[in-house]
Amino acid sequence: SRILEDSATLTSNLVPWNACGAYMQGVFGIPQWGAGGYAPYAFLNLICPFVSAFYGFTGITMEKMTEEEYQQILIEREKERQEALAAVEA
Repeated sequence: SRILEDSATLTSNLVPWNACGAYMQGVFGIPQWGAGGYAPYAFLNLICPFVSAFYGFTGITMEKMTEEEYQQILIEREKERQEALAAVEA
């Protein structure tokens, strides 16, 4: 999900027919068919998906949970869910 967020949010303004692309065209005064005209200046937008994928495959900046930690989180989430359901019913 992290890679999808990094790639979709930052690259959406490079697509000329969505809201982000239309806004960028208006701000920069780029002709309608020239949305790629500002792509060379959007290096962060173009590089971020690759950096995120690299981090994901190498495990840099991401900690793996042990099975016990994962099970504890599941138990806590189920407890929170039960409390929320009880609050709705009350």
